[in-house]
Amino acid sequence: MIIEATKLIGLPVAAEDALSRVGAVKQIVIDPEDGQILGFLVATGFFSPDQALSAMDIKYWDKNGLVTGYEENLVDVSEIVRMKAVVDKNINFLEMSAETASGKSLGQVEDLVIDTDTSSVVKYCLRDMLGKSRVLTSDKVVKIDKKIIFMDDEGEIPSSSVTETQMA
Repeated sequence: MIIEATKLIGLPVAAEDALSRVGAVKQIVIDPEDGQILGFLVATGFFSPDQALSAMDIKYWDKNGLVTGYEENLVDVSEIVRMKAVVDKNINFLEMSAETASGKSLGQVEDLVIDTDTSSVVKYCLRDMLGKSRVLTSDKVVKIDKKIIFMDDEGEIPSSSVTETQMA
């Protein structure tokens, strides 16, 4: 299934063993080395710290939420070493700046297109200060650190919805 990252934020997370909702997606944690989804930070309550849910523990991805097998799959982020490293560096792909390798600004990431079968980012949806939208595929990424560096800026699209133009 292909889904936009912004549509995952706020969706419920359910556990089969609890037969109920155990939290809501607060943040998608993505490995900056290869664009793989490492997991999710899950809000479990107002006074509870966010919990981590590894992408490997997702049984079902759905436009209505995520399902894991066991409530105990929600753990402290320190228990998932690679996720903790990304969270500690405060790497959040949404709203990250983007530019070409030659330094031309491409704007900011406004959304990501995720392939749930491979648990990876396949496209980056960008918007510049003039409102110009473009979608670049993940194979155009050169480096990700505090910003995303792309090989080039080809792949412009009209301002219509990514869902309509890219997922059809």
